[in-house]
Amino acid sequence: MDTTPLGLPYPECDPPRVKDLSDAGQVRALAEAVDGIAQQIAVDLDDQLVRPLAARMRESVATAWPGGTANPNLNQVIFASTGMGDTTNGGIRIVQSGWYLLGMYSLVLAPSGTEVAARPNILRNGRNLLSYGDVGQQVTATAGDVYVSTTVQLAAGDLLKPRIATNGAAAYNTTTHMWALELLEV
Repeated sequence: MDTTPLGLPYPECDPPRVKDLSDAGQVRALAEAVDGIAQQIAVDLDDQLVRPLAARMRESVATAWPGGTANPNLNQVIFASTGMGDTTNGGIRIVQSGWYLLGMYSLVLAPSGTEVAARPNILRNGRNLLSYGDVGQQVTATAGDVYVSTTVQLAAGDLLKPRIATNGAAAYNTTTHMWALELLEV
């Protein structure tokens, strides 16, 4: 039986007959092949659109920092696709290469009377993924909310972690969250 460019078998009559004498077996083979392709498309759409790879992690308790730059350890998985919640290394592990929407936010608390002026960043494999974000919104005289998000292409195995820089506050505490959502597999 001949096949289409997609590899689907199609019924045809035996030459030199003009009348189509396709039997039920040939029609069944075509129907099963089309069904298989349709099922694979449904699975791909479900995996990529309905349940894309995603993770959200956070610090389980506020962490104290002596000053300068903080590298919060994400030790609690809120939700994660298989293998993405890497509590051993304190970050989100990318399990499939693709384009991702990433974000992180942190509540930064400084000692009484000290302005925080914190700026967020995301690390990929220990290096800055992007430039530091803008100074966070001051909630009170000693507390600031910092936030940054981006869309970036990542490779399988990349480890994402948050980083926070301040204006030199003597000491401060952070409560940090980070998330990653796959937008497109590559």
